[in-house]
Amino acid sequence: MLVWSDRFATNIELVDLQHKKLFELLNKLSDSFKQGSPSDVMVYETLQELMDYADKHFVDEELLMVQSKVDPRHINIQRMEHRSFLYDIKNMSGHLCTEDDFKEVSEKLVCFVTSWLTFHILGIDQAMAAQIVAIQHGATPEQAYDSLSTVKYDAAVTHLMLDSVMELWHMSLERCHRLEDKLDALNEVADAKHQ
Repeated sequence: MLVWSDRFATNIELVDLQHKKLFELLNKLSDSFKQGSPSDVMVYETLQELMDYADKHFVDEELLMVQSKVDPRHINIQRMEHRSFLYDIKNMSGHLCTEDDFKEVSEKLVCFVTSWLTFHILGIDQAMAAQIVAIQHGATPEQAYDSLSTVKYDAAVTHLMLDSVMELWHMSLERCHRLEDKLDALNEVADAKHQ
């Protein structure tokens, strides 16, 4: 479960409202596991609603950055992260119908989205907000972007971000190991055919 707090606030009303909605959708999915085994239909519908809303949010956020004249370097990073998130969710949700343990895969999806949102909002979205404020106060987009190297995070935010990165890394490592196992199995089949 991901709980909204002021640490996540960008102080941009539209962005914060949309982030809260993403938390709500994620928690709706997470809550379903506390009530036993969720139905396939409920998980797919909630996941699709989350993906659709995330896509809308990303479009709105990218438009906000363009309108606010945020440095293109930052916009490109944001776009890459947004596209990567949607790709990963789509890819992971594809395993829901092929994996043996539907609940386990669903819970991993919840964990991934929780970690990704935590890291993304506390990191790059906060950087976006800081740049918009700097530009509104007279900085050029380049100056606003370059000043981010001096941003200091408090210990609690740093801890949350590190926990999220570690969770994402562990999940990626697990996926790599599964792919390596599948590749090894395919290579064994190919070797057996050539003998």
